[in-house]
Amino acid sequence: MSGGAEIDLESGRATPVDLRAPAPADAVPATRRTSPGGAATGDAAVLQSPFARKVAGVFGTQVGTFVLAFASSILIAKLLSPDDKGVLVAVTTFPGMLAALGMFGLPSAANYFAGKGSSLASLMRIAFLFTALLSIVLIGVVWFALPALESSFMGAARGHDDMLRVIIFTLPLGMLAAFGGTILYGRQSVRFYNVIQLAQAALSLVLAIYLIGVLGLGIWGGIWSSVIVSVLLAMAVLIAVWRLHKRDRSGPPASMRSLVSYGARVYPSSLTAYFNYRADTYLIQALILSSKGPLGLYSLAVTMAEVVLYVPNSIGTIFLPRVAGSTLEDANQMVRRVSRLSVLLTILVALALIPAAFVGVHFVLTKYVDCLPAFFVLLPGVVSLSVAKVMASYIAGRGRPGLISVVTSVALVLNVALNLVLIPRFGIVGASFSSLISYSAHAAMTLFIASRLSGHSMLSLVVPGRAEVGLLIAGLQRLAGRVRRGAGAPSGSGGVR
Repeated sequence: MSGGAEIDLESGRATPVDLRAPAPADAVPATRRTSPGGAATGDAAVLQSPFARKVAGVFGTQVGTFVLAFASSILIAKLLSPDDKGVLVAVTTFPGMLAALGMFGLPSAANYFAGKGSSLASLMRIAFLFTALLSIVLIGVVWFALPALESSFMGAARGHDDMLRVIIFTLPLGMLAAFGGTILYGRQSVRFYNVIQLAQAALSLVLAIYLIGVLGLGIWGGIWSSVIVSVLLAMAVLIAVWRLHKRDRSGPPASMRSLVSYGARVYPSSLTAYFNYRADTYLIQALILSSKGPLGLYSLAVTMAEVVLYVPNSIGTIFLPRVAGSTLEDANQMVRRVSRLSVLLTILVALALIPAAFVGVHFVLTKYVDCLPAFFVLLPGVVSLSVAKVMASYIAGRGRPGLISVVTSVALVLNVALNLVLIPRFGIVGASFSSLISYSAHAAMTLFIASRLSGHSMLSLVVPGRAEVGLLIAGLQRLAGRVRRGAGAPSGSGGVR
């Protein structure tokens, strides 16, 4: 499965400590304990808890980012043929693949030690050092290996060496952005980072309109858009970390040895998780002789199905360090409420996607109609993957990242084996079936482990109850109330402040 992606944050357990004093105004220490929403506090307290507000903020950002990114994807699909879109997908996802291979779990380590309270200055010094060293090695190796790559797993980019050689120079920028983002999430400081993500998506849309639509640059317009966005994203994230550092200079320095040691433990999980999501796109290129068109179709199917992942991604980025800094009792209480609410939201989003995708493709993107079978098969698999993501955040936060490595490795082997059998027979629909089966197996394994760790039954972790439905309704009512108050503000008042 292609897409968004970014690199998954795997973390370990941290004992509760006072991370900093005073805490940044927009950061919630990982040790600040809030009620997981038991009967004593009620839904209102849950909705008003710092954790819920953080999740709501990230989710709102994810939704806004998706709307803009989806608009960009639809625009590009409208302006480019499936073949050209396949080339663009192959080229622009290449740096992400290199980062997954070459960063050795270090962003996850930065997330963990930021959550434990290590000084931001020491973390960023290490980030700059590793970014420089790893970028030099990776770019040097790839520069000479492109012909071999294009004859195998990068088949859709065959004949486009110049584009690949341009895009790989965004690799260090992506690495710095990944380090900075994980540090901000580890510190629970996400407000400015939310703004950055929205601005990134908006800029991508504007650049797609101008470079591809107005100037007619085609694939190159998409390439230069990706380069410009990468430069500005890295700058903005580094500024956000610097601003946080000016307010928060506390904490012991992180040692390079500690980061490398922790990164080495989570690297198998990060690597296998990435390729579990992306193996199908590379195998489509390797197994289908003329893969540009099929990859373009499949990428649109994935883009639509990935809407579901905005729910668990929003929760997981905040939930993981929260679990790592909580007591065992609090973590076990949180996981059931968080996972069941996530499942409820995920299913509702998936159901809404079915008619939206059908109508949108048939009336707006008629040349991509052949992507719909792959989308419909992939969608329930992505719902299963959503469950796995939330469970993985809990398991890693409990200090068991090795278990996640085992699970993702098994899922990856299953995914690759199924793709090798099904893609030659059924094309991109075979790739979707492979993802459906492997993602479901991934979810089942993480559910079993989370059940054993928390003491809750597997069903109790995924079947929403009246409490989750009530919590969702209460949240929607609060949102509707805010919208009504904003709409009713006197003209010129600037709305609710």
